[in-house]
Amino acid sequence: MTAYSIMKAGKYEDDMIPKLAIHAFRHAFDKACAVATVVYAKEQQLLQREVNGQETVIRDLSKAYVSVNDLPKVLKRKRTQEAAV
Repeated sequence: MTAYSIMKAGKYEDDMIPKLAIHAFRHAFDKACAVATVVYAKEQQLLQREVNGQETVIRDLSKAYVSVNDLPKVLKRKRTQEAAV
């Protein structure tokens, strides 16, 4: 059975979470690159990095990206107010 404890964090700790997450991802990415072939996206290109550090462009992804203005708008329902009885 797992027990979870509630941890209180201040504003500084809350602000550090994104930075720590980026640092952890970078560390995991570097370790993965040192052990195996890694495929990832960078600057609108799909790249493959070998263990020896050689990078190969697999595909151009520039046409796969969609402008935010082209996305459909989210429709919101109008709220109806009930008459007080």
